[in-house]
Amino acid sequence: MNKIVSALIAGLVVGSLGEAVLPTTGQAATSWKVVKTKSYSDVAYHSKTTGNQYMWNSTHTKKIHNLKNYPRTTWYVYKEVKLQLGKKSGYYYQVTNNNGKIKGIIYHSYLTKGDNPKDAFAHSSIVKSYGGGLAGIKSVREAAKLQADILAMFPGTILNTSYSKDAQNDLNAGVSKATPYSALNKNSAATGIFSPYNWVSTSSKTDYSKLVADTLSAQGYSASKRAKYKGYQIGIYATPHGYTSAYKNWPSGYGSFGIYLVPTGDSKLF
Repeated sequence: MNKIVSALIAGLVVGSLGEAVLPTTGQAATSWKVVKTKSYSDVAYHSKTTGNQYMWNSTHTKKIHNLKNYPRTTWYVYKEVKLQLGKKSGYYYQVTNNNGKIKGIIYHSYLTKGDNPKDAFAHSSIVKSYGGGLAGIKSVREAAKLQADILAMFPGTILNTSYSKDAQNDLNAGVSKATPYSALNKNSAATGIFSPYNWVSTSSKTDYSKLVADTLSAQGYSASKRAKYKGYQIGIYATPHGYTSAYKNWPSGYGSFGIYLVPTGDSKLF
């Protein structure tokens, strides 16, 4: 009797397409196996309903998240897998959230294509300015980190978001020639430092902050000179690399920054 109970429990633990299932008599398979895969370029999906829908670990042996607890999350599909257990099979999406901290597999019918309508970040103008999708979100985060690192290179300066927008505008104006320069560009009290698209080779291991520091030094802005701007208003725009649909390929030929420094007495705070 104990052997029969043990066999039943073992079969229930194996699981199936979201539900427990028992292998048929004579079935040797004891775990789900990947029999087919298809790769995707981080395609956005979201949950169809607000009910219980589970994400599993990659081997389909453990439920790790309930999708109803993530009502605003956009899931990015990077692979489709067909899993099989004996005669049972099903298609699952391998997914990640936008910061890569949550990963697992979700039964394909639980998701529908597109950004989650409640995902404010995915729909934000700044993400869309980088092309949108997971590539845009990654670019926004990297740009924010680089901006913070540049700010630290000018100790004692005060970040001015209005001047940051001017720096972005004027960097683009210098590259495209189609955008008019801002009024700050003509302000004799302002110091502008620009480096448009001169990082010709980058990878996932590139230290963009070091590239900026090296470029600043090459333009005559050593650490000691940068320290003399203490108390200045500073505007910073920086983008580590351009966005493309093939983000994971780390395209070369991108990377730029623009900096404005204005004495606080001559600047507007907002």
